[in-house]
Amino acid sequence: MPLNVIVVGAGLGGLGAAIALNRQGHDVTVFERSSFLNETGAAIHVAPNATRILKEWECNMDLLDPVLCKKADVRDSNGNLVRAAVVTEEQQRALDVHHEWILTHRVDLHNALRNTASQEIDGRKIDIRLSAPVLSVDAEKGEVVLKNGDKYRADLIVGADGVHSRTVSAITGEDRAVINTGQSCFRFLVSVDKMRKNPLTCSLLGKTGLDSLHAFSTFDRRLVVYPCRGGKLLNCAGIYPPGPEEDAGGDASWHHAASKDHLVKTFAGFGEDLLEMCRMAEDVKLWSLASRDPASTFVKGKLALIGDAAHPMLPHQGQGGAQAFEDAAALAGVLTADVAPEQLSQRLDLYNELRYSHAVTVMIMSRINDERREEMLNELRRFVPNAELPKNMFAFAWASDPIKKAAQLVESQQ
Repeated sequence: MPLNVIVVGAGLGGLGAAIALNRQGHDVTVFERSSFLNETGAAIHVAPNATRILKEWECNMDLLDPVLCKKADVRDSNGNLVRAAVVTEEQQRALDVHHEWILTHRVDLHNALRNTASQEIDGRKIDIRLSAPVLSVDAEKGEVVLKNGDKYRADLIVGADGVHSRTVSAITGEDRAVINTGQSCFRFLVSVDKMRKNPLTCSLLGKTGLDSLHAFSTFDRRLVVYPCRGGKLLNCAGIYPPGPEEDAGGDASWHHAASKDHLVKTFAGFGEDLLEMCRMAEDVKLWSLASRDPASTFVKGKLALIGDAAHPMLPHQGQGGAQAFEDAAALAGVLTADVAPEQLSQRLDLYNELRYSHAVTVMIMSRINDERREEMLNELRRFVPNAELPKNMFAFAWASDPIKKAAQLVESQQ
């Protein structure tokens, strides 16, 4: 008999979980608080560990309007090359990984997942209910209470409701406080066509091209720039430590408007071509890079956490979406079509074993740029006591194959 599953949240991770569990043969209902099933944000990395999973779910990759990323490099604030962080083909060869590294707009990725989630699989369709905010979750009963008072029970609840998760409190017994990391991030897009018409920014495009990711850096701030929408837009993220006069906030919102003057002033001292690019910014947002500590476990009773509900990711490793997809794939992988409700506890333990240390390692390493990740080892060991720093974060993330590992874990239990 299929499991009756409720997924809380229809962002990237929630839709991924719904797709994966539906494909495994389970009946899935998704409760989404918004009235429009739509992700917000600018662009996003889809690294090989994520494209592998999207292809397994038969997601239409053309809908992502993708740019294939050939490399990532670190440059100084004037655009001079400091080092190559990774060359995609070389890393793929070293890891025997053949899936692409894609740069896409987050909305395009979300729409592609919506398209996949709308498809019928063996007579089953995912039931996605909008304008249905969840008030509380009881992990032991498998009960979800909506804000309007309606109650639903399921064999399994998947908490995919992000950094401000209500489901996490069903595991921790309290609302987890959001932590201000002392970092803020401007997010904005720039038209490539406009950049080509300006001598300064046209020269910048000639230096960087439209097939790679570039991090223009000083010690405490960086402009991360890469293309999306088939190379028609540049996605830009400007990360910096806000001064005492700024209200950095702690709500981790992506929606706060910001001014171009503030952006340009923050990155004064960077090359004039980069500042001119900032002056061309469209729809500048300012995001407080808030986080919170992970729970001590991702599972309890009939509840499993995934994505930012389990391990809120900051953008430094570009793995937030990928780790949510890995969670979804791993959870579905241990919950095979023949699993019975009485086996759920044991299978959720397998999910936690498979994902906890890996995802938390990526989470903690994502709190700071790669050049300074050695500073995070003691923090990581608060949650993963025997942890060691990965020698190469690209290799650590890209080689991960939770679908394969889940199948091996399940087989080892039989």
